[in-house]
Amino acid sequence: MTIKYELERKVEEYQGYLIAGYDVITVKETREECDKYDYIIAASCGVIAGLVDVFFVGAPGKSVLEGAVNGSVDSFVKKAAQAFYKFDQRSVKNKKMPKTLDQCINYLEQAFPVPYDARYAKDLKNAGQNTLKGMNPKNHHLLSVSHSPDIFGLIFSIIDQFTDVGSYIDNGKLIRLEPKKSSGSVPYLQGSNPVSKFFCGFVNWIGHIVSDLAGSSSVRRKGGKSSGVSIPFYELFLGCNFGNIDGNTIAEIATKAFEEGYNLNWGLTMAIPVVLNDLFIRLIWSLKKHFYAGKDWKQCIPTNDHDDLRVMLLVGQAAMCLVDGIDAFIRSGGNALLFVSRINLIAWGKLTCMALKELVIRYKYLIDAISQPYKLVNEAMTEYLKGLENIDFEAFRRESEALESFCKKMLATCNEEDLNRVLIEGMKDLGFELPWEGDFNDFMSNPNNNLVFK
Repeated sequence: MTIKYELERKVEEYQGYLIAGYDVITVKETREECDKYDYIIAASCGVIAGLVDVFFVGAPGKSVLEGAVNGSVDSFVKKAAQAFYKFDQRSVKNKKMPKTLDQCINYLEQAFPVPYDARYAKDLKNAGQNTLKGMNPKNHHLLSVSHSPDIFGLIFSIIDQFTDVGSYIDNGKLIRLEPKKSSGSVPYLQGSNPVSKFFCGFVNWIGHIVSDLAGSSSVRRKGGKSSGVSIPFYELFLGCNFGNIDGNTIAEIATKAFEEGYNLNWGLTMAIPVVLNDLFIRLIWSLKKHFYAGKDWKQCIPTNDHDDLRVMLLVGQAAMCLVDGIDAFIRSGGNALLFVSRINLIAWGKLTCMALKELVIRYKYLIDAISQPYKLVNEAMTEYLKGLENIDFEAFRRESEALESFCKKMLATCNEEDLNRVLIEGMKDLGFELPWEGDFNDFMSNPNNNLVFK
C-alpha cells in the first residue's frame, strides 16, 4: 500500500507540472541569461567587426588585407615544399632544394601528380562538344570535385586516384572522365597494400592542394594571379544549376565569383573579422564575469557551455552579417556578381551554423523539461511493479479465503453473543492478537487496564 500511495502522490504532483509547464520554467530559471549590457556589448562587437569587413576586407582584388593573406599563403607553400623535399626518398627528385615560389610549386606539382588536373575539356577522353564547355585554367580547380579542401574532395580524390579518372561537375551533374595523358611524374609516396595506398592517396591529395594554393608554377613565374582552390564546401553551389539571377543560374554566379578571386585565400581573408568578433566577445564576457559578477577565473573560461555567451556570440555574429549585407547590397548596385563578391560567406555560414546549433540546444532543453515528469512517474511505476513482484500470491489467496470465510460466519450469526464469538475467533484465525486479556467485560471494568493493539 505504501508503494501504491507513493505512485499516486507523484502522479498528482507532476500532473500539475505538465498542465502548467512548471518544469519548462524551472529549466529556464537555471540557465544563464543575458542582461541588457551583454546585448549591447555583443552588438557593438559585431558592428565593429562588420566595419572591419567593409573597409579592410571588401571584395577580391580591392582588399587591404588580401595582399597580406596571399603573402602568408605563398610563404606557407614554400615552407611546405621545402619540408616535403627534406623527406623525399625518390631518386628522381631535383638535386637542389627549391627556393623561389615557382620552384616550390613546380616541385609540388611533380611530387603530387593526380589524374583530375585537366585544364580544358579537350584534355579529357570522350568529352562531348558541350561537356565542360566553360572549363579553363581559372575555374578547373572548382569544377574538379577532388580539388575541394573538404571531406567531399578527399573522398573523390581517393576514388579518382585509385581509378585514374577525374570527377567534375558539369551543368549541376557529376561526371567522370579519363585524362588523355598522365603527367608521368613519380608520386611522392606509393603504397604496397590497401591501407598504405589509402594513406599515400591522402598525402597526395594534401600535397596537390598545397601546390594549387598559390597557383601554377608557370603562371607565378610570369607574375600572374593565382586561381587557387575553392573554399571548403563551396563546390556544393555548382549543384544549384537553377534560378535566374541577371540571366545566370546560382552555379554560374558561383563559378564567376570564383574566377574573380573568391577562393580559399579569399576565404582566409574573410575569416579575419569573424575571428576578431569572436575573440572580442569572449574576452569581454570573461572580464565582465570576473570583475562585474565576481566569479572566479576558472568559472570565466569562455566556452560554449555558457548559455549567455552563446547568445552573445549569436547576436554579435548577426550584427556583423547585418553590416556586411547592407554594405554588399549598397555597393553592388543591384549586380548579383558584385553582391556575391562583397558578401562575407564565412560570416554568413558561421551565423547559420550557430543559429541551428542554438535551436538544437534549446529544443533539447524543452524536451528534457517536458519529459522529466514522465521520467519520475516511470520511476515510481517501476518501484510499484517491483513491489508487486515481491508479493506472495499463494499467501494472499489463503488470506483472502480466510477473510471470505470470516465474513460468511459474521453474516450467519443471529444474535449479539454469536457475533462477539465469531469476531473473537475470526481475529485469532486471521493472526490478530486480542488487545485485551480474559473476559472483555471484566477487563474493561478495571480502570487500570488499557487496550493494546499490536
